[in-house]
Amino acid sequence: MAIPSWLLAQVAAGGATYALIRYRPLPDGVFLANATPIRAFIAIYSIILFGWVLYSRILYPKWLSPLNKLPKPTGGSWWNGHFKQCFSVGTGETEAKWIREIPNDGFIYYTHILNTPRVIATTPKVVQELCVRADEFVKPKFILWLAEKLLGIGLVLAEGPHHRQQRRAFLPIFAPRHVREMYPIFWEKTCEVTQKLAGIVTSQSRTGESVFEVGHWASRTALDIVTMATLGANFGAIQDENSHLAKTYRLALEPSRGYLFQALLKLWFPPWLIDSMPNRWNRSLREYVPVFRGVCRDLLVKKRMEVKDKTREKGKDLLSLCFHYEEVAHASEDELIDQLSTFMAAGHETISVGITWAVYMMCLHPEWQQLLRAEARAHFPDPTGLDSQKIATSTDVEQMPLMQAFINEVLRWYPPIPQTLREPLQDTVIDGQLLPKGITIVLPIKGIHRHEKAWGPDANVFNPRRWLNPDGSFNSTGGAVSKWANLSFMQGVRSCVAMGFAKAEMACVLAAWIGRFEFDLVDEELRDESNMATSNGGFSGRPKDGMFVKWKVLNGWDA
Repeated sequence: MAIPSWLLAQVAAGGATYALIRYRPLPDGVFLANATPIRAFIAIYSIILFGWVLYSRILYPKWLSPLNKLPKPTGGSWWNGHFKQCFSVGTGETEAKWIREIPNDGFIYYTHILNTPRVIATTPKVVQELCVRADEFVKPKFILWLAEKLLGIGLVLAEGPHHRQQRRAFLPIFAPRHVREMYPIFWEKTCEVTQKLAGIVTSQSRTGESVFEVGHWASRTALDIVTMATLGANFGAIQDENSHLAKTYRLALEPSRGYLFQALLKLWFPPWLIDSMPNRWNRSLREYVPVFRGVCRDLLVKKRMEVKDKTREKGKDLLSLCFHYEEVAHASEDELIDQLSTFMAAGHETISVGITWAVYMMCLHPEWQQLLRAEARAHFPDPTGLDSQKIATSTDVEQMPLMQAFINEVLRWYPPIPQTLREPLQDTVIDGQLLPKGITIVLPIKGIHRHEKAWGPDANVFNPRRWLNPDGSFNSTGGAVSKWANLSFMQGVRSCVAMGFAKAEMACVLAAWIGRFEFDLVDEELRDESNMATSNGGFSGRPKDGMFVKWKVLNGWDA
């Protein structure tokens, strides 16, 4: 384990202070010649700290780093490099712009907050090496400090052999046959939210039209589906967003921007000091995370007893499935809870963001609303009528190439996670470029997805038909130059094990909603995508100011 710089500075200052006080080498009248030990330590520590800051935050990143020879953007501040340019727009937007505008051979160099050096991987070839050699590149420490107390060390945060063991154990749980068995859960909750929204519209509007913030309802829907599919428990978020379980989940697993900032502080201050600060983020963490984990623990014990009861029907939720795989069943309670928390937090956030962007793109492309509505009504039962007792199946989704194409294009155009970060454990070489240990490498998912070298000349055009073959069947590649250009769910050993789960849930919700409603934007200015501000400072990229849409109930289902 590397010794923190602040600790090395303290040790050096302590040694210098001892020598100064013990041997008094300085003549009288010189600075610190007759200083007390405390005064000498503070002064020497300040000098060392100033020198370290001058070298590591100004001289090295701006002039001495060998990475300075790489292509880089112009501008940037003296202290914070290009941080303002990156943070003033949505996550990944600036990096995507640089990839398009700055000629490069696979890497772009820039500096972030406090001149922290970063390189952007700009080509599928470089991304491939990063994904294939995943054990050599880990997530930055601040991400671990941010999420570990919330999620534990599950699949998202685990590295190296620990990650490989977890992936080997939990990958079978998300096998296609198990995802197919979860469709009744997806459909039950989809019908519930569609009926509720239709009921609100018809009861509160004479025109059959109401305004809803899409992200709000997508979040409530995804939360109920993910928790039901993961734990087999109904959190009741669709009916009441402030239900006890839903509120506990949000407070425990949805970090605020303040908590994100606090995680960044641990890069420069001792983590124990930041964690002991008496602020509301730490208080919330100490109060709600144990409560949520307690709920998971109670459900885990209950499920374990149900599995032992051979007379009961086998549950279809992930927690029930865990006990039917020997390698998972022998995991400790805390390890299982870490994984369940990871599945819920990652699944809820990314799926709700994906649904939100899908509705936005339907508003921008009304011709696709008509195509998707016709396809949904042809293959899905009516979620608000007598047919809601019927269950949508995986076969129904497989017979909907337009919906599959639309979802995949939305995930390409607006990936829920716009970018991710890695750091090499040792000095290493990728595509001929030396990358020093600890350098932050940006995997610009959104930037790669809109890069002509990865997706062809129409990479900067929203075009769901790229996912269709000439005969109208679904094309899973979308015309990308290689699979390493499609990073919505990452690739290689770090790819998302729940990709099939996520796409199935999105298909059910979107088919029901577009079959029953017609969407239109409230703010006409948002028809120009350049006016759509996206969030920054978090893991996902959602509409910064919400997505307010007019929902109009459409009668009938067969027409």
